[in-house]
Amino acid sequence: MLNQLRTDFYRLSHTLGIYLTLLFAMGYSALITGKNIIGGIMVTTDSMAKLNSTKIWTLKDGINASTLSSSLLVYAFIGIFVMTVGYEFSQKTYKNTLVSGITRTQFIISKYLVMLINIFVLSLVYFFTSIVTGMLSSRSVGTSWSKLLATVFKTSLVIAFFISVIFGLAILVFLLTSSIVTGSIFIVICPILVTTLHNIANWSWLKYFDFFSVAMKISLGLIPNNQLWNYISISLLVLLVTIVLSVIVIRNKEM
Repeated sequence: MLNQLRTDFYRLSHTLGIYLTLLFAMGYSALITGKNIIGGIMVTTDSMAKLNSTKIWTLKDGINASTLSSSLLVYAFIGIFVMTVGYEFSQKTYKNTLVSGITRTQFIISKYLVMLINIFVLSLVYFFTSIVTGMLSSRSVGTSWSKLLATVFKTSLVIAFFISVIFGLAILVFLLTSSIVTGSIFIVICPILVTTLHNIANWSWLKYFDFFSVAMKISLGLIPNNQLWNYISISLLVLLVTIVLSVIVIRNKEM
């Protein structure tokens, strides 16, 4: 599996798409922080009002605004899904990989880990760009540096994990349909559909599957600690079931 990870990372590092994604993350973060604006979708009104009432943003306010605006990253990171999963299947080279000694389980897990690590690193760059932009604007920290950096690390990890759950589901959809386009469309539709159903149908249980809204709420401290494990455990269960089903599907695929 380590060889597969190294191969995927090497291929991604030599792909123009990963650098375009990196530039987008940096540019988007710099725009939000530099212009004192909030973008993205699925932004909570209360959080927006709190930030908009702040006349001069601190570095901490910039991180909060970047967190609220980070819902757009789900769509920006679709390229990572395509480059990580789609390449071997479109080129039919996954057959060579599977007969080289790696198991189907290791193959699926390695693909998930590559996406998770890349999303985490890009999220770190996204938030550190916000800090640098704020520093260039001579803004105060707004908290201690240790707390600010801890927030950046925690938020990046939380966002990366919950985005990766959506991407894990997209792997299953891709394997079932043998279409990278369908898997990509699933990533686009899934967060919007769940959020819309949650708001319209008022099904309270859907909040546990609104993965990206959960990521923002956890990052901004909007979920009580006594409820936090419920969200995390359900997401871990969904991820585990998704990986198991993906392994079953790929085992039954024709080589």
